[in-house]
Amino acid sequence: MNRIEQLRKFIEARPDEAFPRYALALELKGAGDAAAAAGELAELLNRKPDYLAAYLQHGMLLQALERPADARAALTRGQALAREKGDQHTLSELTAALDALP
Repeated sequence: MNRIEQLRKFIEARPDEAFPRYALALELKGAGDAAAAAGELAELLNRKPDYLAAYLQHGMLLQALERPADARAALTRGQALAREKGDQHTLSELTAALDALP
């Protein structure tokens, strides 16, 4: 069983745990399946909207999928959460990603 299959089984057993779904999205991204990765991150953010790390990855994947309006929305939501949490490092990363959008 490969890593993607292992993560899917874990998520099936514990669908509300954030990190395995985030890890699955990164594995899918690494395997070249940006659409599936973006879908996993969307589901993660639906279940755990306070999982800050997912916003940057989600925005970058949406940009790669040529969905700039959706990317902008994801990054902007992430900025708001980063401000709320006082996470200046992530806020600067999200801001840089937003500035790089066309």
